[in-house]
Amino acid sequence: MRPTKKYWKNKKILITGHTGFMGSWLCLVLKLYGCKIYGISNKEYTKPSLFKIMKIDKLIFKHFVIDINDFKKLKNIFKIIEPDIIFHLAAQPLVKYSILNPIETFKTNVIGTVNVCEASRNLKKLSKLILITTDKCYKNSNSKKIKFFNESSELGGGDPYSSSKACAEIAIHAYQNIFFKNKKVKISSARAGNIIGGGDWAKDRLVPDIYRSLHSKKFLKIRYPNATRPWQHVLDVINGYLLLAQSNYSGAWNFGPSLKKTFKVKDILLNIKRRNPKLIWKILKPKEVQESINLNLDIKKAKNILKWQPKWKIKKTLEETNKWYENFYNKKNINYLTIKQIKDFFKL
Repeated sequence: MRPTKKYWKNKKILITGHTGFMGSWLCLVLKLYGCKIYGISNKEYTKPSLFKIMKIDKLIFKHFVIDINDFKKLKNIFKIIEPDIIFHLAAQPLVKYSILNPIETFKTNVIGTVNVCEASRNLKKLSKLILITTDKCYKNSNSKKIKFFNESSELGGGDPYSSSKACAEIAIHAYQNIFFKNKKVKISSARAGNIIGGGDWAKDRLVPDIYRSLHSKKFLKIRYPNATRPWQHVLDVINGYLLLAQSNYSGAWNFGPSLKKTFKVKDILLNIKRRNPKLIWKILKPKEVQESINLNLDIKKAKNILKWQPKWKIKKTLEETNKWYENFYNKKNINYLTIKQIKDFFKL
């Protein structure tokens, strides 16, 4: 199932964190659906930046540079915009960085989310508030046994990033239960992770690290070759977010791949190496395990209720991702390819 143009045309959409990898793709998709897009983000960009490459600041209606921890400014901008739908993506998204900067991580991921909820409470036109968290919000015992987490699984986190997102989930539930209970606004959290696709240059992420390594002709450092993850293309996840916003449902939702088997880090490496024989990696054993080893999502709820179905399997996901980076580094028309991938996926 795909979103309908009739629903989205002329909708006023506010996206926090719109300058990031996920936010940039979301802006591009919503623009093709005819939305009027407003963005809120801080000044930080990756280098390179998909937001800058695609000149998204020229495509959207207005771009605000605000820290979501500044509640007063945030609330004022929300009132000025009066959006129909809000997607909250702004976050500190990296596990390794969270260990080095725990206070900033908790402040941005927990208080920042609370600020967005609070600033949304009295908006007149708002109908949907979609808050993006992560698949890492679940309590993970790091068992060798493969486990699929569903929306009722216990929340937790063994590192500042994961636990900050679990805290954000609890805060979202409190706002849903107390402040939005008798309102028309549907408030939801969306849990997805290991989202891949062209234009991601975040540090300490497998796919960006792979293509940085290939471009710089240096060997790649791998810490957890046997770790399983719910790898999925960014457009599959965005399709889920849009279908959730288009529905009249609220609550927590998992978005992940349909898996008959799980895929490890080394599976992804071998797949990409077949397309890029010069890829070389070296396994460095970490002093202590700081990340979950087995992490997979149960997506029955989204499939059964939202009629959302992941469209691209891992082979297609990696093929399209490889095509994107290959075109970018060979200085081909990346704008054309990016828009073509969106149009092909959504059949626009």
